[in-house]
Amino acid sequence: MISPNMNFRIFLITFFLLLSAGAQAQLSSIRLRMEHPDSLVIASHRAAHAVYPENSLASIREAIRLGVDIIEIDVKVSSDGVPFLLHDGTVNRTAVSARGPLETMTAEQIKKVKLKNTDGTESDQYIPTLREALELAKGKVYVDLDLKTEKVQYLVPIVKELGMADQVFFFDSDWNVLDHVRSLMPEAQLMPRAYSTDDIYKIEKRFAPAMVHIDPSFYTNKTMKACRKYGMKTWINSLGGTDGKIAANPDPKLAEQLVTPGAKMVQTDEVAFWVSFRNTANAR
Repeated sequence: MISPNMNFRIFLITFFLLLSAGAQAQLSSIRLRMEHPDSLVIASHRAAHAVYPENSLASIREAIRLGVDIIEIDVKVSSDGVPFLLHDGTVNRTAVSARGPLETMTAEQIKKVKLKNTDGTESDQYIPTLREALELAKGKVYVDLDLKTEKVQYLVPIVKELGMADQVFFFDSDWNVLDHVRSLMPEAQLMPRAYSTDDIYKIEKRFAPAMVHIDPSFYTNKTMKACRKYGMKTWINSLGGTDGKIAANPDPKLAEQLVTPGAKMVQTDEVAFWVSFRNTANAR
């Protein structure tokens, strides 16, 4: 006869196996979209921070719940070599009471810093470490590490230890920083930033990446032709102008206008809208 305790254990094991299977299926679907040149993928800017503090664990959970393909997070390093999530040079804007540059603070000091809610009140979220963020995302969603530091020697070992080289990619506008990443991790996925169509050719020669970040100023047929030639998936931002229009009037035509020239990676603050648009666009 099976005891009640054993029944409960079996239930828990089954429950977590089902959760794991569901997460793996979600990641497999994302991987297919990432690898297919014509599939649209959506990145949540600083995770999903319409409700929760940006770059927080809660905002990462929300982005995963909403069904994004990629979570973009910003990484800086404490004075004692621990990577944390923060966009700005200081904690002033996002923290409740702490002030000053994160990079002058120790890990123990940073772990005590509470983040603000979107309305400026104190949240229950602390500045998370990169390890915490990646552990939460592992097996569920791709992660774009926006490097706000040159000290990548502290980031790369964490990605390696967690076995997430195929799930994480590194973004920087400074190509030398990406060279450093690759020297430490030859298999690292890189996303350089281009500032012109000519940069596409230089990027291909230097990195041969699967993805590249472009700007509206040269989002042209010539640029897209070069990206397609080299098999680069193209990242464009909906942030600011397009997102502002979508927030005021969530019309799919606004999304169509942004992706029609050919970009297939869109970073946004309007996460729910773009996830819904992606589902419709990819079903065509």
